[in-house]
Amino acid sequence: MKRFLSVFLLLALAIGLVSCGNKNNGIPDGMQLVRGGSDVGYYLYAPEEWTVSNQGNISAAYASKIDNSSITYTETAMPKMSLSEYFSESAKSYTPDMKFTLLTSENGIDYSFGNAERALMFEFDFEYANHKFRSMQILAEYQGRFGIFTFTSFAENLSSPDETQYDYYKEKRDNVIKEFKYVTKTGESSETEYEVKDGYKLISNKSVAKFNFYVPESFEVQYSSGIVSASFPDGSSVNISKATQTNVRVDDYLKRRIDELKLIVTDVNLIKHKNEDGTEADFNANASLGNSKSAAAQEYTYVYNGATYHVYQVCAITQWNGFVFTYTATEENYYKNLDTVKKIAERIEF
Repeated sequence: MKRFLSVFLLLALAIGLVSCGNKNNGIPDGMQLVRGGSDVGYYLYAPEEWTVSNQGNISAAYASKIDNSSITYTETAMPKMSLSEYFSESAKSYTPDMKFTLLTSENGIDYSFGNAERALMFEFDFEYANHKFRSMQILAEYQGRFGIFTFTSFAENLSSPDETQYDYYKEKRDNVIKEFKYVTKTGESSETEYEVKDGYKLISNKSVAKFNFYVPESFEVQYSSGIVSASFPDGSSVNISKATQTNVRVDDYLKRRIDELKLIVTDVNLIKHKNEDGTEADFNANASLGNSKSAAAQEYTYVYNGATYHVYQVCAITQWNGFVFTYTATEENYYKNLDTVKKIAERIEF
């Protein structure tokens, strides 16, 4: 199965994790760390006033709740086609009503992206929900790795009557691109030996992540640190991490995740949970996740680049911490993987 750009950008997206860095770690002036280290193999920075919104293998930040201009970066397997062909295929996911318009040539433009060995840049416009947007997308190669960087903003005059919001952020966008840095990626070799139990492999380090996370042996490990993520052969993903927001009710936490998601994707639809007495609720207050003390779950769909994604998310509480488990798939794959996802959730050990 070919998995193209839009799939990789949003497969695990469910906004709300990861803390920012601090200026004592070599962070450029006026910027903050979005994600970085040898475990992921790169350092991505964003303007210091933006909100970091990483999830799964998607590193992301956005300007504000009013201005959802955003940057994202993710990595996946090197495509078995040229970069321009890859972009062309991924662009097909835009539906006709989004009025996708390519501004660069079909072959893109050779571009500088941090210390990447090669990078190809594409710019395009699209219209959605009565707004005009412009995106810059950079496909980058480094030591056999393949990364996708995207900057999206309004192609409308919001902050200045003389320039679009896209142009308004030019200096900040260029700094993000300039300061991006690839480093040697460690600890994720395909030759890594995992402890295997009943056909499931242990892919987390409990001393770091605070939990044991088992997935089927056929799964590909995206990365394993504080956040642990793995993917099905069809590209669907599961990930779990410690919750960063504390001292809030579980239902408030889940609602906040939905509100933040709406800043980047469209058509977010929260699926009502049916209680045993026939009533409906926004979430299942009696869910379970491994050996946690209590858990609540929500289910929702969203649309990105014309494709619909389906998410099952559980917020669990242990004696001292909260954790968030997320399963994301295309609508086509969601239900056929659900039994496996529930088995994975049952095996989590806190």
